[in-house]
Amino acid sequence: MPEKILWQPHKGAQTKALQQSAKEILYGGARGGGKTEAGLAWMIEPTYLMNEKYRGLVIRRNYDDLRDWIDRAKMFYRSLGVKVTGNPAEFTFPSGAKIRTGHLADSDATYKYLGHEYHKILIEELTIIPDEENYLRLISTCRSTVENLEPQIFATTNPGGAGHMWVKQRFVDVAREKEYVDPVTGQTRIFIPSRVYDNPTLMENDPDYVNTLKGLPEELREAWLEGSWDVFSGQYFNKWRYEKHVVKPFKIPSDWHRYRCIDYGYSAPFACLWIAVDYDGDAYVYREHYEKQKPLSHHIEKIKELSGDEKYQNSLADPAMWIRNPQNTNNWSNALPTHMSIADIMLFNGVPVNRANNDRISGWNLLREYLEWNDEDKPEPRIKFFSNCENLIRTLPMLVHSEKKPEDVDTTQEDHAPDALRYGLMYIGSPNKDSVKPYLQRELEKLLAMESNIDGVRN
Repeated sequence: MPEKILWQPHKGAQTKALQQSAKEILYGGARGGGKTEAGLAWMIEPTYLMNEKYRGLVIRRNYDDLRDWIDRAKMFYRSLGVKVTGNPAEFTFPSGAKIRTGHLADSDATYKYLGHEYHKILIEELTIIPDEENYLRLISTCRSTVENLEPQIFATTNPGGAGHMWVKQRFVDVAREKEYVDPVTGQTRIFIPSRVYDNPTLMENDPDYVNTLKGLPEELREAWLEGSWDVFSGQYFNKWRYEKHVVKPFKIPSDWHRYRCIDYGYSAPFACLWIAVDYDGDAYVYREHYEKQKPLSHHIEKIKELSGDEKYQNSLADPAMWIRNPQNTNNWSNALPTHMSIADIMLFNGVPVNRANNDRISGWNLLREYLEWNDEDKPEPRIKFFSNCENLIRTLPMLVHSEKKPEDVDTTQEDHAPDALRYGLMYIGSPNKDSVKPYLQRELEKLLAMESNIDGVRN
């Protein structure tokens, strides 16, 4: 008789995730996609499970979450002759292979795994790890001195949580359904998205679960039902949508008004944005310069190079650039520090700037109005971004509310390009389309005024 199949992955995303050979695999996105069972199966791949030297590690957020995983693992592995001992639990299989478990309830929990060797590491809810450094510290223990046991990490998660930004940048932005080779380490990673619709077992056994997800508030609904990484709880600009706000570059008409806006930084990035405003007052961010740890002279030359012979209505800059602090000049031309401010130096070298309005709350509220859109009477936002503005596109939607001052953004984040954008918009003005006359109407009024003047002369 053929052997009875106790479990097999669903076709589609779950199967695809379990077939990956990349060093790091992220599986999930939406809720209900079968992430936990995929992780349970991944840990007992036969090549590993039959090797007495195999050591696996399962990580969850806290002890309660870990206990839930342990209960499910006992059921999932019950036909394999497994013995479960210890606290946190250790699973020992007949071959001598072991799977250990742990949690990250303590802030320094990742340190306790240093020096170990694990061939497979499963991390449930990856975004619970607040920063990439802790993640890298943890996966440094994923290595192998055992032949035929290739080290590999399998992580699952939903959008949101303290680590949302770095997880999105490390996996979602660069490795969605394609293997990405890290330019520094040469190691590979991939993100396999899944949704509740990829889990026919759940859809059959609990058909109301989808309706529960549909009934959530907008931010959670898009994250947990659709698997959107552009929307998450705590997001400052929650109307951001890549498909709505990002456009392919096109040639800017010569008579559109153009602006430059600058946020200075040395250890932090120096950001310069170029904005064009069309006949109806809609804004397009069409170019960016974004680098750190470069002298001021480098940024001046890059701005001049990228600007070419374009003409600007104004160039707005961080008011802090008018502080006369010699330390900030960063050897702008290999000269000794001077009494000149950064703004003075830029003017002296052909990039004149004016002091921006740095009213943070008003600026963010204005930007929020530019980003606003809805499906009824306002299908398009008042601002769009050329796809080549990668750093602004990357950092703007990731901004979250400050815990100490909720109406402001959390300034510990990478907010330099958004700050520059805020400076520019505070000068350009209100995004209220009703207050901006269409181009043809303005031209008609000019012609009527000219005709009136001619008639006056004739009379």
